[in-house]
Amino acid sequence: MPNNLSSGKMKGVILGILGILILSPDTLIIRLVDVNPWNFLAWRGALMTIGMVIVLLFIYGRRFLKVLLSIGWLGILIAVIFSLNTVFFQLSVQTTTVANTLVIIATAPLFAGIMSVLFLRERVHTRTWIAIAISIMAVSLVFAGKLDPGHLFGNLAALISAIGLGAHFVLVRLGREVDMTPAIGIASLFTCFIGFAMAPGLYLIPSQLGYLALLGIILLPASFVLLTRAPLYISAPEVSLILLLETILAPIWVWLVIKEQPPVETIIGGSIIIITLAIHAWLGRKDDTDLSITDTSPLG
Repeated sequence: MPNNLSSGKMKGVILGILGILILSPDTLIIRLVDVNPWNFLAWRGALMTIGMVIVLLFIYGRRFLKVLLSIGWLGILIAVIFSLNTVFFQLSVQTTTVANTLVIIATAPLFAGIMSVLFLRERVHTRTWIAIAISIMAVSLVFAGKLDPGHLFGNLAALISAIGLGAHFVLVRLGREVDMTPAIGIASLFTCFIGFAMAPGLYLIPSQLGYLALLGIILLPASFVLLTRAPLYISAPEVSLILLLETILAPIWVWLVIKEQPPVETIIGGSIIIITLAIHAWLGRKDDTDLSITDTSPLG
């Protein structure tokens, strides 16, 4: 049993890390595209919908429609929350500083932990709460001196996004007996509709469309399929913790491509997060509570 448990939890950690590695260039692509946020959401949603359909057809083939319909109302709720989380994150980036947005988003594991206790009745291990606290402090260190309290709406949008992110992983875990991967495709369609309704114009130059195609058709579907499967094996707070790796990975991508060197605070804070997650995973290898389930999907 310990070996099966250890391999199950490790599978969840690996899925989460692979997902965030694939997702991490998204900030760089946002910088390279440099387009109106609503325009960005419209094209991102449309292209990600195409990407998700391709991925789901590849995974499920003729079972595609059956799997899509099996998500039920819980799957629709997951899709709505995921879509709103995407929109509010974009609004936050648009109306407050990036520092404010990322520090507030870093509280997502805290909300995931609270909701796991309240709604899933799952025990969140003490070491996970400690890792959450250390990670939030590390993210705060990254943006020390850059926080601006004068952007109330943007800060509230980031807070809503953080709560939504935590809720997303908790709901995926709640419905873990059903494959909720198709909900991400539906969420992309919702995001597309919202973006098209609000965008002042949809014109893109070829280079912008190329970057968005890379993001929407390849990177986002691949990353979120993996991240949506991670809660089958590890708790929602643990998945949210892994997402914080983007705090250090995103600036590295920007540095490599745009030559924008990350500050020393980013390197220190990111190193603290990586070390914290590594220690947390190592300590969790002998857990006596199996949070995983049997995964019979093609990705399992």
